[in-house]
Amino acid sequence: MKTHLVKFSLMLLVFSGLSLVSCNKDNDSFNDATVDAYAEEVVFRTQESTNLGRFGCYELVFPVTLSFPDGSNAEVNSYEEMKDALKTWRLDNKNVRTRPVIAFPYDVVNEDGEVITVENEADQRELRIACGKNFFGNNGPKGHNDRPKLCFKPVFPFSVSLPDGKIITLNSSEDRKVLHEAVKAYMKENPGKRIRPEFVYPITVALEDGTLVTLNSKEELKTLLESCK
Repeated sequence: MKTHLVKFSLMLLVFSGLSLVSCNKDNDSFNDATVDAYAEEVVFRTQESTNLGRFGCYELVFPVTLSFPDGSNAEVNSYEEMKDALKTWRLDNKNVRTRPVIAFPYDVVNEDGEVITVENEADQRELRIACGKNFFGNNGPKGHNDRPKLCFKPVFPFSVSLPDGKIITLNSSEDRKVLHEAVKAYMKENPGKRIRPEFVYPITVALEDGTLVTLNSKEELKTLLESCK
């Protein structure tokens, strides 16, 4: 009787162990899927906020800084890096409902090669309305990971010109502060005028697959954008 009881106990222990391993695997799988879907939605909502990427009118100038609800930040250089950062953060913050956002200010480029600084949510709304396109109205977050997001991103160094003829060369993301200050100074000297610095051609841009392309004019930029739609 004792022998049978020992065997039964061993079998029960083994079964419990297997069940625990199975449950852990299911939980890991569930968490992976949940975290991936979360990152997918946040990237979608980020693009939707300003009508960015292939579905919209503007291209995001990377790198940008992600601001998380816990006060931490992460600099990302692509949408792929953005997704990875979101997944990493979400694994440690499963119950936080507030979504991470791009920290202000950040820059976008329109089809005319104008560099537009987005200072706040009001600027986001203004650009979204000015875009006049509703691509996101027909495309929800589900499956967004598999959709092309980026048409191009400028490759440092590149230069932009202000209306007064001043040329500013950006060798890295840190130089964007110089550009922002120059724009503010110009607006202070020219009240009521809102300016948008323009690319000085030629410029080199990176496509979504990493291919580098040299653009020699505004017309070539527009042609590139049309080919991405």
